[in-house]
Amino acid sequence: MADPGAGLREAGMSRPRAALLALALASTWATGAALAQSGELPAALLGTLPDSAHATAAIDAHPRVERARGEQSAAHARAGGRQRGPHDWIGGGQWQQRDAGIGGRFDEWELSLQRGVRLPGKAALDRNMADLEIDVGADTLADARHVTATGLLHAWVEWLATSELATLSYEAAALAGHDLEATALRLAAGHAAAAEHDAAVAAEARARRALEDGRLREQEARLALALRYPQLRLPAQAPSIAVPGDEPIDWNAWATKVVDVSHDITLAEGRAALADLRAQRSRLDRRADPSIGVRAMSERGGEETILGVFFSIPLGAGPRRAVADEEAAMAAAAWADAAASQVEVTLQARTLARRAELLGNAWTLADTAARAQAREAERLTRGHALDGVDLADLLTARRRASEAAMAEVEARALAFSAVAGLLLDAHAYWIDDDGHSRRDGGRGAVMPSPISGDQE
Repeated sequence: MADPGAGLREAGMSRPRAALLALALASTWATGAALAQSGELPAALLGTLPDSAHATAAIDAHPRVERARGEQSAAHARAGGRQRGPHDWIGGGQWQQRDAGIGGRFDEWELSLQRGVRLPGKAALDRNMADLEIDVGADTLADARHVTATGLLHAWVEWLATSELATLSYEAAALAGHDLEATALRLAAGHAAAAEHDAAVAAEARARRALEDGRLREQEARLALALRYPQLRLPAQAPSIAVPGDEPIDWNAWATKVVDVSHDITLAEGRAALADLRAQRSRLDRRADPSIGVRAMSERGGEETILGVFFSIPLGAGPRRAVADEEAAMAAAAWADAAASQVEVTLQARTLARRAELLGNAWTLADTAARAQAREAERLTRGHALDGVDLADLLTARRRASEAAMAEVEARALAFSAVAGLLLDAHAYWIDDDGHSRRDGGRGAVMPSPISGDQE
């Protein structure tokens, strides 16, 4: 790949190209659907991304992931409670003294032990809910890791881009300072007009202001990375953003894989399936569980003893019917959310794949423009040295060349971010699972069931 900054270098606006060229020659972005299946990553991508071990450690230590771990622990606790059931043993007892008048006083006591019993079907449903609680907890953690990884990627690319832009601003400011010094000498020798000196002063001031802005953005981006992801161990010098390659990529294959491994979809479907099971459980609860127990009593000071079995069952189903109707409605809403999640993830995946393709083309145009502007600045520099070009024309050309070089960096950063984001959503790096937590390994293991009607 040719160096788009060659002309700028000869014009005095060099930039650190060695690392960039090494990455550009190392590999292209990807090689279509075969890469999506093999899991291999292009060297250029690996050279631009942070160290995988440090990135993974930063993701796992992020507060969002820590919170998800707490939610996962809570899900395990709920699962344990569901497997055990809602009923506890209840012990009871009483003591009393009976006054029988002339018959005397007698101590009497009673002891009882009882427990609710789940009606047929409820225990199995509770076990299914417990398993699903664990699955949803795992999906919650995985989704948090994915969201955190995406934030890390964006923050990393922002730092790389602002670092390159700050370098360009520094070189532009140095060149403007050199032009100002040269113009001042020519003015003192009577070979330049005061207007030329004023133009050089203005250009130098603009360049230094742009440099301060660039430094501020770079420092803010680096600070955000250092504070949010302290495990990254940022290098002193940011690596250059890799140049997109020329080989064709099967963007649709990547978009399809993004949908296949999406935790958003799996999590939404898991929550909907759990809501559906809760609705089924509420329907079964319209028949209340009975309580069965044993009772031992002693009356008249032990003259009479009683040992018996008793049961109780709540009567009436009005409140329980309302709860069942509420859970059924919530389950229907949850499945609607799951369907919406499927649509949104598919839309986002296809949009990102399309953006990755088009932004690569946009970088090509920005690269072409940067080359052309650099060549123009180079020619006008030689012309000015021969007194054949006015300083104002040279400064204008250099400003256009600087703006084009910065536009190339921004276009390259956008293209890299889109492609890297697509690969991350496809779990090509940093994410080491396939997006499924179901024990049978497939999405949709728990399908929605009809909720209307009385299925007692």
